[in-house]
Amino acid sequence: AGALSASLSSMVASLTFAKAGMEDARPAMESTGRDAQELKNWFLAAVDRDTDAFNAVLAAIRMPRKSEEDQAAREAAMAAANLEATLVPLSVLERCVEALELAHVTALDGNPNSVSDAGVAAVCAVAAAEGASLNVRINLDGLDGDTSEIVDRQDAALAKAREMSAAVLRIVNERLS
Repeated sequence: AGALSASLSSMVASLTFAKAGMEDARPAMESTGRDAQELKNWFLAAVDRDTDAFNAVLAAIRMPRKSEEDQAAREAAMAAANLEATLVPLSVLERCVEALELAHVTALDGNPNSVSDAGVAAVCAVAAAEGASLNVRINLDGLDGDTSEIVDRQDAALAKAREMSAAVLRIVNERLS
């Protein structure tokens, strides 16, 4: 969903850059389009990072528990794997805010004929943020120690994503009126 959001913002930027009469928007759209493509690639790579993190959790679960050394090694592997399985979706959640910033630029200054796509970019970005937040939350129980920093980051990023999505959709709806 994050990659789709970034792709849509890139598309709107491209359609704006190429539109006659919108030459003043070209510098911002060129930058937005490039940033959106880089973010799309980051989101796509995050799918693999998330899969790797989940596979590490499974591998740790399957480790032997016969001796005290085995149990200690398994516990250490579980702690590391659970932390990574939490931090990957947290990073996705935080980068969704960037996707929403790109959607905001395209909604505000993009090609009026593509403004609905900027709105869809915002909807996709907030969907990605909501999903990533759920994945952070489900992994919290597997973490050792104080998780307040992670929870604070998760809460802040999700609140920001929701706020920004609403702002983008307000702009889109105004431009569609």
